[in-house]
Amino acid sequence: MIDMSFSMNKLAVNIVKDLIDHEKEYKVTTVKINGATVIDTGLKVPGGINAGLAVSKITMGGLASVNLVAYQIDTVPAVSVFTDYPVEACMLSQLAGWRVQVKDFFANGSGPARALAKKPRKMYEAYGYNETSDEAVLVLETDKYPVDDAIDYIAKETNVKRESIYLVLVSPASMAGSIQVSARIVETGLYKLDTLKFDLRSIISGFGISPIAALHKDPLIMAGKTNDMLLYGGITHYVVDVDNDDVIKSIIDRVPSSSSKDYGKSFTDLAMQYGWDFLYKVDPSIFAPAIITMNNIKSGKSYVSGRINKEILRKALGFS
Repeated sequence: MIDMSFSMNKLAVNIVKDLIDHEKEYKVTTVKINGATVIDTGLKVPGGINAGLAVSKITMGGLASVNLVAYQIDTVPAVSVFTDYPVEACMLSQLAGWRVQVKDFFANGSGPARALAKKPRKMYEAYGYNETSDEAVLVLETDKYPVDDAIDYIAKETNVKRESIYLVLVSPASMAGSIQVSARIVETGLYKLDTLKFDLRSIISGFGISPIAALHKDPLIMAGKTNDMLLYGGITHYVVDVDNDDVIKSIIDRVPSSSSKDYGKSFTDLAMQYGWDFLYKVDPSIFAPAIITMNNIKSGKSYVSGRINKEILRKALGFS
């Protein structure tokens, strides 16, 4: 059963208010748009590492720990993520499952406000998750501030007053934007497991590490770089509770990105070649962590599959 004894929106509001109370330290700024509170973490302000870590926690509804660590390749920075609520934090909050498009404003929406709007509805129905809150927090990956009509739309879909809505803006070409994408490593593995029909409710906890993409001023290039970090450098570990290890054995080798026929393609190169259509030019099964480990508490056994691609990582990180 999915735990509904807490509100992810309320937990996320606590983190948002810390951002607001310490704008200078986080290098962010707050403005009011049509009554809603909008926190800019990298569009018109520098933002930074701490802002990126905070945004990552917000996307997961306050149900995960996110920290900066050193990665094994040339000691580049990486983000580590741990959650005891993998389905709630990742699938029902962090997943960018809400496309907010109003007039000329567009953003990919993630965070706990999705649970109020049920975006997409069938996912919340499948897990039997229902959250009510008089406050809503939505993270918007975008390069512009939302228009008034977008605020009205979000208020209507979440059934929350505009004055109680918090919108956290992240630019793909910012430090905060890069970090929050790498912090989706646990979610990336869960999404792939879900496509393989593995019961995500049997996952007790999830842990992951992903290098952070080096910054580039072009959001398109950043999209390629951040995908390379996850797919060729992301490491995941899941603690699961299943009766039979054969369930794990039957899928473990199909989870990592290396199981795809398109493994080895640089997403940074694909982005430059195809533009924003690059995401549709590859086998969908490649969207997965580089390495996955699954530990079954019923048997005490662990299974691992996948590998890190240092060549593609170093290229995407800008090393010659």
